[in-house]
Amino acid sequence: MPSLEAVCGRLFGHPGWVSKALWGGALCFIPVLNLFSLGYLLEYTVRLRQNKEWHLPDWKEMEPVSLFSGGLQVFLLILAYAGCPVLIGLLASMLVDLLTFSFLGIVSYFPLAAGAFVAPFLFLSSMHVFVRDGLYSDAWRVNLVLQVAKAMAPKLILPIIAFWGVLLLAVPLYGFSFFLGIWVLLAYSSALNFSKINQD
Repeated sequence: MPSLEAVCGRLFGHPGWVSKALWGGALCFIPVLNLFSLGYLLEYTVRLRQNKEWHLPDWKEMEPVSLFSGGLQVFLLILAYAGCPVLIGLLASMLVDLLTFSFLGIVSYFPLAAGAFVAPFLFLSSMHVFVRDGLYSDAWRVNLVLQVAKAMAPKLILPIIAFWGVLLLAVPLYGFSFFLGIWVLLAYSSALNFSKINQD
């Protein structure tokens, strides 16, 4: 099984990743243009799965229309698989807070924290189901996404905790931390899939 350290060493050891990541992170700050950044991460995941290209592709190679359409697809996956657990957790937390007359304080927001913790598992799973055969419709097969998430969950717990930790600590730089975090998570979860394929 690949280690997170080995994957990070492979990603950050490749020359030229800083400028490419800076472009991606900068675009994440700008509404609508952030779709290009999401499309770029989708293209990276496709190339990694098909050709095992670990390095970030050159932005000059990308077609704007393809990046935008791909980014829109990824955005919808984020809304569905990350947004829904967070929204459900938030509503549950507000209900608990209301029913306990705020007596529990911050403890009443545990459902929100749980929803936020589950969200990356579901999003990553939907991405891998999507790029496996290149069929976007597969990403909406909820049962399949849940099965993939369940299989990957034990190995992704610590990386996802680290992702949220970095994201919360670097809130003013959320665009860069989000891009780097998702890049690492997509690469690591892809490596886990490679390992599973080899075992099978």
